[in-house]
Amino acid sequence: MSRTPASFSLTVVRGATWEDDFTYTNPDGSPFDLTGYQARMQVRTLAGQFGLTQADTLVMELSTAAGSLLIADPLDGVVSITVAAVATEVLNPANERKVKHCYSLELFKPEGADPEYVIPLVAGKVTVQGETTR
Repeated sequence: MSRTPASFSLTVVRGATWEDDFTYTNPDGSPFDLTGYQARMQVRTLAGQFGLTQADTLVMELSTAAGSLLIADPLDGVVSITVAAVATEVLNPANERKVKHCYSLELFKPEGADPEYVIPLVAGKVTVQGETTR
């Protein structure tokens, strides 16, 4: 069965802690069991969306291995994002009023289980607002 990621736009404020949660559910609305899964996410420039350019477009990479993504209780189907305030500055280094990027978040089985089994969870745009209080 092919899965299509949900589409969801995010807003982040440069210089503020970034926290978001995504819940993956079964067709009946019950939480999907994330036991054995890890998560990874990339934020890229809009030009890098869908591989539209060969330029180095990766802006930020998050993962459960690095601790920026968390599956606290696999049975509740929730993947949480937590990025330190100082780390969000890379998303809008010039502190412009507004910068837009794209992202995708996927679940995967780690090596040894089935490294090719990947579930695209969510994808969309990230709007990064400039920081006034610095």
